[in-house]
Amino acid sequence: NPIPSHALWEEMLQKYVRKNGDVDYKAWSKEKDKLGQYLDILSKHAPSQKWSKEERMAYWINVYNAFTVEIVLRHYPLGSIKEIGGQYPFVNSVWDLKFFKIGAFDMDLNTVEHRILRQEYEDPRIHFAINCASYSCPRLKNEAYTSSKLERQLEEQAIYFINNPRKNHLSVEKAELSMIFTWYQDDFEK
Repeated sequence: NPIPSHALWEEMLQKYVRKNGDVDYKAWSKEKDKLGQYLDILSKHAPSQKWSKEERMAYWINVYNAFTVEIVLRHYPLGSIKEIGGQYPFVNSVWDLKFFKIGAFDMDLNTVEHRILRQEYEDPRIHFAINCASYSCPRLKNEAYTSSKLERQLEEQAIYFINNPRKNHLSVEKAELSMIFTWYQDDFEK
């Protein structure tokens, strides 16, 4: 499978996402068709083992972020992404809904995060790159992830998140850290 271009995604990110990660969903909701075109490209170009590790990893980060934006826009306006899905967390939450396809496979966001990104790449900086459309999440970067920029992008996201006083408070006396460091403690200890 050829490596898909992420140019369309980058164009939308530049237009609707501020540097701090704030997303203008209201404006983006008027251009859902363009996002749909990009998602179609992702769906039809499942990664191949012939792709480099960086190409596959960038692809899956973009899949996670783009389909997260899509499901929010599908239900816009809403107060929280947690309103999407059923009433049983970890059973039928928004992250467990099989609402998109990659190749012939029905997919959900949890599979992309836990079975693919975390297991196959074992890079804890992934947690700073994927955005779950919630205030407590790392920012949505306003550029697409690409193999040639991946190392820089992951490093920038990690530094930004760790030093963001809205997420972590570090002082000589104590450190108050985001729950991401607790939830994924094993990933960071590796």
